[in-house]
Amino acid sequence: MKTRKKRNPIIVCVTSGKGGVGKTFLTVNLAAALAKKGKKILVVDCDFGLANVDIMLGIRPVRTMKDVVFGEATLQDVIVRTTGGFDLVPACSGVRDMAQLLYERIEMIKEMLLSLEGYDLILLDTGAGMTEVVLQFNLLANRNILVINRELTCLTDAYAMIKVLYQLFGRDSFDIIVNSSMDEKEGDRIFRHFDSICRRFLGFPLTHLGSLRHDEDVPRSIMNQEILVKASPHSKIAESCASMAGALSRRRA
Repeated sequence: MKTRKKRNPIIVCVTSGKGGVGKTFLTVNLAAALAKKGKKILVVDCDFGLANVDIMLGIRPVRTMKDVVFGEATLQDVIVRTTGGFDLVPACSGVRDMAQLLYERIEMIKEMLLSLEGYDLILLDTGAGMTEVVLQFNLLANRNILVINRELTCLTDAYAMIKVLYQLFGRDSFDIIVNSSMDEKEGDRIFRHFDSICRRFLGFPLTHLGSLRHDEDVPRSIMNQEILVKASPHSKIAESCASMAGALSRRRA
Protein backbone atom coordinates (compact mmCIF):
# COMPACT_ATOMS: atom_id res chain seq x y z
CA MET A 1 0.00 0.00 0.00
CA LYS A 2 1.41 3.39 -0.97
CA THR A 3 1.91 5.90 1.79
CA ARG A 4 0.46 9.31 1.08
CA LYS A 5 3.17 11.92 0.65
CA LYS A 6 2.88 14.77 3.11
CA ARG A 7 2.52 18.21 1.58
CA ASN A 8 4.39 21.06 3.18
CA PRO A 9 2.27 24.06 4.17
CA ILE A 10 2.04 26.91 1.68
CA ILE A 11 3.82 29.90 3.20
CA VAL A 12 2.13 33.21 2.38
CA CYS A 13 3.80 36.50 3.29
CA VAL A 14 1.51 39.49 3.86
CA THR A 15 3.46 42.72 3.63
CA SER A 16 3.34 46.36 2.55
CA GLY A 17 5.70 49.13 1.58
CA LYS A 18 4.50 51.47 4.33
CA GLY A 19 2.77 51.05 7.66
CA GLY A 20 -0.84 51.76 8.50
CA VAL A 21 -2.43 50.14 5.44
CA GLY A 22 -4.36 47.44 7.34
CA LYS A 23 -1.98 44.53 6.80
CA THR A 24 -2.47 42.90 10.21
CA PHE A 25 -6.25 43.31 10.05
CA LEU A 26 -6.22 41.55 6.68
CA THR A 27 -3.94 38.77 7.89
CA VAL A 28 -6.14 38.00 10.89
CA ASN A 29 -9.39 38.09 8.93
CA LEU A 30 -7.99 36.07 6.02
CA ALA A 31 -6.79 33.47 8.52
CA ALA A 32 -10.25 33.27 10.11
CA ALA A 33 -11.93 33.04 6.69
CA LEU A 34 -9.55 30.22 5.67
CA ALA A 35 -10.22 28.42 8.95
CA LYS A 36 -13.97 28.65 8.27
CA LYS A 37 -13.30 26.78 5.03
CA GLY A 38 -11.78 23.93 7.01
CA LYS A 39 -8.14 24.85 6.47
CA LYS A 40 -5.54 24.40 9.18
CA ILE A 41 -3.92 27.82 9.49
CA LEU A 42 -0.96 29.22 11.40
CA VAL A 43 -0.34 32.98 11.65
CA VAL A 44 3.17 34.08 12.56
CA ASP A 45 3.63 37.64 13.79
CA CYS A 46 6.89 38.58 12.07
CA ASP A 47 6.94 42.17 13.28
CA PHE A 48 9.27 41.09 16.07
CA GLY A 49 9.93 44.51 17.61
CA LEU A 50 6.38 45.92 17.40
CA ALA A 51 4.06 42.93 17.62
CA ASN A 52 0.33 43.60 17.41
CA VAL A 53 -1.48 40.45 16.26
CA ASP A 54 -1.92 39.33 19.88
CA ILE A 55 -3.24 42.79 20.80
CA MET A 56 -5.71 42.74 17.93
CA LEU A 57 -6.97 39.36 19.14
CA GLY A 58 -7.06 40.28 22.83
CA ILE A 59 -4.48 37.61 23.71
CA ARG A 60 -1.86 37.87 26.44
CA PRO A 61 0.66 35.19 25.49
CA VAL A 62 2.83 33.64 28.19
CA ARG A 63 5.59 32.93 25.69
CA THR A 64 6.48 34.59 22.40
CA MET A 65 8.93 34.23 19.54
CA LYS A 66 11.52 35.92 21.77
CA ASP A 67 11.59 32.79 23.94
CA VAL A 68 12.19 30.67 20.85
CA VAL A 69 14.97 32.88 19.49
CA PHE A 70 16.86 32.88 22.78
CA GLY A 71 16.47 29.16 23.40
CA GLU A 72 13.96 29.23 26.25
CA ALA A 73 11.18 27.45 24.32
CA THR A 74 10.47 25.56 21.12
CA LEU A 75 8.27 26.93 18.36
CA GLN A 76 5.55 24.44 19.33
CA ASP A 77 5.70 25.75 22.92
CA VAL A 78 4.62 29.25 21.94
CA ILE A 79 1.81 28.40 19.49
CA VAL A 80 -1.57 29.48 20.87
CA ARG A 81 -5.09 28.75 19.64
CA THR A 82 -7.25 31.75 18.78
CA THR A 83 -10.97 32.41 18.73
CA GLY A 84 -10.70 32.73 14.95
CA GLY A 85 -10.08 29.00 14.59
CA PHE A 86 -6.41 29.41 13.63
CA ASP A 87 -3.15 29.10 15.53
CA LEU A 88 -0.77 31.96 16.28
CA VAL A 89 2.93 32.37 16.96
CA PRO A 90 2.97 35.69 18.84
CA ALA A 91 5.89 38.10 18.84
CA CYS A 92 6.86 40.75 21.38
CA SER A 93 7.09 44.53 21.56
CA GLY A 94 9.80 46.85 22.82
CA VAL A 95 12.66 44.33 22.87
CA ARG A 96 15.68 45.79 21.09
CA ASP A 97 17.37 42.46 20.36
CA MET A 98 14.22 41.27 18.57
CA ALA A 99 13.81 44.50 16.62
CA GLN A 100 17.38 44.16 15.30
CA LEU A 101 17.73 40.42 14.73
CA LEU A 102 21.03 39.10 13.44
CA TYR A 103 20.95 37.24 10.13
CA GLU A 104 21.76 33.93 11.88
CA ARG A 105 18.69 34.32 14.10
CA ILE A 106 16.47 35.06 11.11
CA GLU A 107 17.77 31.94 9.36
CA MET A 108 17.05 29.87 12.47
CA ILE A 109 13.42 31.06 12.52
CA LYS A 110 13.05 30.35 8.80
CA GLU A 111 14.35 26.79 9.22
CA MET A 112 11.93 26.14 12.08
CA LEU A 113 8.98 27.40 10.03
CA LEU A 114 9.99 25.21 7.09
CA SER A 115 10.02 22.16 9.37
CA LEU A 116 6.42 22.66 10.56
CA GLU A 117 3.84 20.08 9.51
CA GLY A 118 0.09 19.77 9.92
CA TYR A 119 -0.89 23.14 8.46
CA ASP A 120 -2.38 23.95 5.08
CA LEU A 121 -1.14 27.53 5.06
CA ILE A 122 1.22 29.60 7.18
CA LEU A 123 0.54 33.35 7.03
CA LEU A 124 3.50 35.60 7.85
CA ASP A 125 2.46 39.07 9.01
CA THR A 126 5.56 41.21 8.49
CA GLY A 127 6.44 44.71 9.55
CA ALA A 128 6.37 47.49 6.98
CA GLY A 129 9.29 48.67 4.90
CA MET A 130 12.34 46.90 3.54
CA THR A 131 14.32 45.81 6.58
CA GLU A 132 16.36 42.63 6.34
CA VAL A 133 13.74 40.77 8.39
CA VAL A 134 10.92 41.83 6.03
CA LEU A 135 12.91 40.90 2.92
CA GLN A 136 13.97 37.52 4.29
CA PHE A 137 10.43 36.46 5.16
CA ASN A 138 9.19 37.60 1.76
CA LEU A 139 11.87 35.40 0.20
CA LEU A 140 10.89 32.46 2.42
CA ALA A 141 7.27 32.59 1.21
CA ASN A 142 5.76 30.60 -1.63
CA ARG A 143 3.36 33.47 -2.28
CA ASN A 144 3.73 37.19 -1.65
CA ILE A 145 0.74 39.42 -0.89
CA LEU A 146 1.17 43.19 -0.90
CA VAL A 147 -1.49 45.38 0.67
CA ILE A 148 -1.96 48.77 -0.96
CA ASN A 149 -4.40 51.67 -0.86
CA ARG A 150 -5.02 54.82 -2.89
CA GLU A 151 -2.28 56.88 -1.18
CA LEU A 152 0.59 57.86 -3.46
CA THR A 153 3.18 57.13 -0.76
CA CYS A 154 1.73 53.65 -0.25
CA LEU A 155 1.84 52.88 -3.98
CA THR A 156 5.38 54.25 -4.31
CA ASP A 157 6.67 52.18 -1.38
CA ALA A 158 4.89 49.03 -2.56
CA TYR A 159 6.41 49.43 -6.02
CA ALA A 160 9.86 49.87 -4.45
CA MET A 161 9.36 46.63 -2.50
CA ILE A 162 8.36 44.71 -5.64
CA LYS A 163 11.25 46.23 -7.60
CA VAL A 164 13.83 45.13 -5.02
CA LEU A 165 12.40 41.61 -4.71
CA TYR A 166 12.40 41.29 -8.50
CA GLN A 167 15.71 42.88 -9.45
CA LEU A 168 17.79 41.48 -6.59
CA PHE A 169 16.08 38.16 -5.94
CA GLY A 170 14.13 37.27 -9.10
CA ARG A 171 10.62 37.39 -7.62
CA ASP A 172 8.05 38.17 -10.32
CA SER A 173 4.75 36.90 -8.90
CA PHE A 174 2.77 39.06 -6.47
CA ASP A 175 -0.82 39.06 -5.22
CA ILE A 176 -2.27 42.50 -4.55
CA ILE A 177 -5.02 43.43 -2.10
CA VAL A 178 -6.45 46.94 -2.32
CA ASN A 179 -7.61 48.14 1.08
CA SER A 180 -9.98 50.97 2.04
CA SER A 181 -11.34 51.61 -1.45
CA MET A 182 -14.60 53.52 -1.68
CA ASP A 183 -16.15 50.66 -3.65
CA GLU A 184 -15.23 47.71 -5.85
CA LYS A 185 -14.91 49.91 -8.92
CA GLU A 186 -12.30 52.11 -7.23
CA GLY A 187 -10.45 49.03 -5.98
CA ASP A 188 -10.25 47.73 -9.54
CA ARG A 189 -9.07 51.11 -10.80
CA ILE A 190 -6.30 51.36 -8.19
CA PHE A 191 -5.14 47.85 -8.99
CA ARG A 192 -5.14 48.44 -12.76
CA HIS A 193 -3.09 51.61 -12.31
CA PHE A 194 -0.55 49.84 -10.09
CA ASP A 195 -0.46 46.80 -12.38
CA SER A 196 0.19 48.99 -15.44
CA ILE A 197 3.23 50.53 -13.72
CA CYS A 198 4.72 47.11 -12.97
CA ARG A 199 4.03 45.87 -16.49
CA ARG A 200 5.63 48.96 -18.02
CA PHE A 201 8.76 49.28 -15.88
CA LEU A 202 9.36 45.73 -14.58
CA GLY A 203 7.87 43.70 -17.41
CA PHE A 204 5.44 41.44 -15.56
CA PRO A 205 1.78 41.56 -14.41
CA LEU A 206 0.39 41.43 -10.90
CA THR A 207 -2.56 39.38 -9.61
CA HIS A 208 -5.55 41.14 -8.06
CA LEU A 209 -6.52 38.98 -5.10
CA GLY A 210 -9.33 41.34 -4.11
CA SER A 211 -10.36 44.64 -2.55
CA LEU A 212 -11.78 45.72 0.78
CA ARG A 213 -13.90 48.84 0.77
CA HIS A 214 -13.75 51.47 3.48
CA ASP A 215 -15.99 50.45 6.38
CA GLU A 216 -16.34 51.97 9.84
CA ASP A 217 -16.81 48.46 11.23
CA VAL A 218 -13.09 47.86 10.63
CA PRO A 219 -11.67 50.29 13.24
CA ARG A 220 -14.55 49.38 15.54
CA SER A 221 -13.66 45.68 15.39
CA ILE A 222 -10.01 46.49 16.07
CA MET A 223 -10.90 48.62 19.10
CA ASN A 224 -13.16 45.82 20.38
CA GLN A 225 -10.45 43.21 19.67
CA GLU A 226 -12.91 41.28 17.50
CA ILE A 227 -12.35 39.34 14.29
CA LEU A 228 -14.72 41.04 11.87
CA VAL A 229 -15.43 37.99 9.69
CA LYS A 230 -16.71 36.27 12.84
CA ALA A 231 -18.42 39.24 14.46
CA SER A 232 -20.18 40.29 11.22
CA PRO A 233 -20.14 37.22 8.98
CA HIS A 234 -22.63 38.69 6.47
CA SER A 235 -20.87 42.03 6.02
CA LYS A 236 -19.24 43.13 2.76
CA ILE A 237 -15.83 42.89 4.43
CA ALA A 238 -16.50 39.30 5.48
CA GLU A 239 -17.70 38.42 1.97
CA SER A 240 -14.56 39.93 0.44
CA CYS A 241 -12.29 38.10 2.88
CA ALA A 242 -14.10 34.83 2.15
CA SER A 243 -13.61 35.37 -1.59
CA MET A 244 -9.89 36.06 -1.16
CA ALA A 245 -9.53 33.08 1.16
CA GLY A 246 -11.19 30.89 -1.45
CA ALA A 247 -8.72 32.06 -4.10
CA LEU A 248 -5.77 31.40 -1.79
CA SER A 249 -6.99 27.97 -0.72
CA ARG A 250 -7.45 26.83 -4.33
CA ARG A 251 -3.87 27.62 -5.29
CA ARG A 252 -0.78 25.58 -4.78
CA ALA A 253 2.60 27.29 -4.79
